[in-house]
Amino acid sequence: MSPRNVLDPKSTKVSVSSTAPGSSKKHLLNPSASDEGQPWSSNIPSSVHLTFDTPIRASHFALTFQGGFVSTSIAVWVARSEDAEGGVGLGLMMGGKVYPEDRNKRQVFEIPFPPTGLSPTSEEPPSSGPTITTEITAAEANSSAVEAHPDGQGIIKNKHTSDDLPYLTELKLEFEKSSDQYGRATLYSIEVLNE
Repeated sequence: MSPRNVLDPKSTKVSVSSTAPGSSKKHLLNPSASDEGQPWSSNIPSSVHLTFDTPIRASHFALTFQGGFVSTSIAVWVARSEDAEGGVGLGLMMGGKVYPEDRNKRQVFEIPFPPTGLSPTSEEPPSSGPTITTEITAAEANSSAVEAHPDGQGIIKNKHTSDDLPYLTELKLEFEKSSDQYGRATLYSIEVLNE
């Protein structure tokens, strides 16, 4: 099953830190809606901040840059909610970083969720890697929840299923570095995906 875009352009607020003359942030969520829309361009450092009216469940996000004007280091900030009604959350927290390649094709990244809770100890014991098993259910075999382990000795169960993903209320991407020598980045589209 391929991931699908769960963004609703009508109920998602887009904020950007800066915009280059002649570019538009409106084109980011629905680039095929109009041929008149210009891609969003900015100088590094800059950011794109998505706020969802209704919390959504997502596992990945996709970006399409213009080749030569790619942000090659992006800090990902996530705000999540306890439930679909937007219950109490902790606000934006640093989840991690992603490193796009300098190319003009759609690139998909797993959302690096920050640890839950405020205490330094986790409720679950630390994991040394993916769970490897040799038995799976028929439902798992027909889904994208499992994949063959590279050594051929078992199967990896993916960490997230759509039912155990947290509800996102905000996603902020901070563009830190650029492949352009003058520090420019041009983004055609952003998608938030769920399997």
